Amino acid sequence: MFADVSPLKLIVLAALGFLLFGPEKLPGAVRNGLAILRAVREFSGSTQERIRSEWGPEFAEFEFRDMDPRTLLRRHLQSGDPLGLDEIRTALDPRTDMAHAAAAASEAAGGAAAARPAAHDHPPGRDRPAGSLARDRPTGPSVRDRAAGASPPQPPPQPPPFDPEAT
Repeated sequence: MFADVSPLKLIVLAALGFLLFGPEKLPGAVRNGLAILRAVREFSGSTQERIRSEWGPEFAEFEFRDMDPRTLLRRHLQSGDPLGLDEIRTALDPRTDMAHAAAAASEAAGGAAAARPAAHDHPPGRDRPAGSLARDRPTGPSVRDRAAGASPPQPPPQPPPFDPEAT
């Protein structure tokens, strides 16, 4: 408790106590201070024992020193899971939810594919939202062009790369 009190600080405290209480009252003040310190330690010890016995096995090693933020931080940084972030990461990881959703969607699509026509089998303009026709059109050669043996359309030629020395 007083591990960080240097001898110089103790001398200064003794001198202040001597000046405040005087030589007659100083021994009684020291006795009263020590009695208060003993009572606080006894209260602290009994409270720790009550916590250990009443709160269950999780608190069997409970110490008030462990409640110091520096001690908590040091213990969590030295453990394998700093600050409990692994538990948070697994709880917030969307991959498991996405895998379950993908499995449910593929299962639903597999059973419903035979009962429902494909999206491109609908006549244009029917049962479709406005503006969705161009988005649903397949790219590449049409069925008629593929049957005739036409080659697929070529991409437009790319301009040559810019050469700053040529200008």
